[in-house]
Amino acid sequence: MVESAVLIAFALSLVAGMLLGLPLELSLFAGLVLFVLYGAWRGNGLGELARMALRGPRTIGSVIVLFVVIGALTASWRAAGTIPAITCWSSSLVSAATLVPVSFALCCAMSLLTGSSFATAATVGVICMTVAEAMGANTALVGGAIMSGSFFGDRCSPLSSAAVLVATLTGTQVFDNVRRMVRTAMPPTLASLAAYALLGLLFQRAGEAPSFFGAFSASFDLSWYVYLPMAVILVLSLMKRPVVQTMLASLACSLVLCVVAQGTALTEIPGLLLFGYRSGDPALARMVNGGGILSMGEIALIITIASTYSGIFEETGLLTGLRDYVNRLASGCTPFLSVLLTSIATCAISCDQVVAIMLTAQLCSETEGDGSALALDLENSAAIIPAVVPWSTSCIGLMAFVGMPMESLAYTFLPCLIPLWTLALSVWERRHPEFVDGRPARMLGLDERDDARRFAA
Repeated sequence: MVESAVLIAFALSLVAGMLLGLPLELSLFAGLVLFVLYGAWRGNGLGELARMALRGPRTIGSVIVLFVVIGALTASWRAAGTIPAITCWSSSLVSAATLVPVSFALCCAMSLLTGSSFATAATVGVICMTVAEAMGANTALVGGAIMSGSFFGDRCSPLSSAAVLVATLTGTQVFDNVRRMVRTAMPPTLASLAAYALLGLLFQRAGEAPSFFGAFSASFDLSWYVYLPMAVILVLSLMKRPVVQTMLASLACSLVLCVVAQGTALTEIPGLLLFGYRSGDPALARMVNGGGILSMGEIALIITIASTYSGIFEETGLLTGLRDYVNRLASGCTPFLSVLLTSIATCAISCDQVVAIMLTAQLCSETEGDGSALALDLENSAAIIPAVVPWSTSCIGLMAFVGMPMESLAYTFLPCLIPLWTLALSVWERRHPEFVDGRPARMLGLDERDDARRFAA
């Protein structure tokens, strides 16, 4: 009873903070205070609670490093002429009507290649938004397409850290899970693409995409070699190099171009990396200004606060009382429904994709009775729902990288359609157990491991 009251109070504080326009850091800190008070009520001393809270920040060092590298990378790509050049090239390929679906498709491809929604948003996402702003397009709609596409590969790429985590937690093979995930996601992905194509037509502004070459060529060298930082990302991703190493190599390449191709003084490089790129041309500033390590400061603080929750949750048992309810729900309805509802709760409470996946896996470990089935459930819920939770680190991080408005969440279709589609499949399969034996189920990535008849047995 107390545990439920604590979780409800936390959820209400997040909603109230959003309605009042309070900084997210303040709401998350209030949640930390609430959870510490709960731990004290359970008989834990302040020193012990501090140790629990500090467990999380110690585990996110690599994430903070990634944000630092992304901040530096986005600034250097601007200064090296990479983003201006790709913007010019991209604008020549799209029209006002095709910008939205093309943005979705490009982000899907990049996220599948890199396995990272953050890397996708910081590269292709920034470019698509730059084009959208320059064309006067609906930035909320384009932002939703970028968010959806960025999470396509974050969920089902073999290089995705989320996919590796799920495979580790469920004792399954990454590539087997990926094969099933890609097939399951095809109908929602095609539906999202169709929706973006339709909305792109409905919301298009009059006229075609303008040419940016004249404006950018006056301030940047746009020769072929300014594309090299992007080429480094693509090549090293295909070689399956770690994301941070790949980005550092691209950063080094772009810094060389800043000095050699664009004439940036060496003394200006530290300021560029720290504060971001600032154009001296007011006409270009709106399109290319941004990036920098300091631009990642707010998201780093949010992640640090949110990470303190995991240790308190685990050691105080705040969430473990939900396990019995989850199992009863799975038996009475469908296993995926219980995993989905658990994922929504853990995503809202933990504010972090990794923590949400781990908590959901713990609470639903007995739900499916099969590791592969549970892995598919986790990837179709906890791994993707954080994209549409406004206070999650995944959502707010991508928004910070790309500069998209909060209204973009209303157009982030794929992370909503995948859970709904999976739920519909689970209900159908529950009512028609023989479905998993047929060819349509195989085409959708389902097999005997998803057979609901094993529960009756």
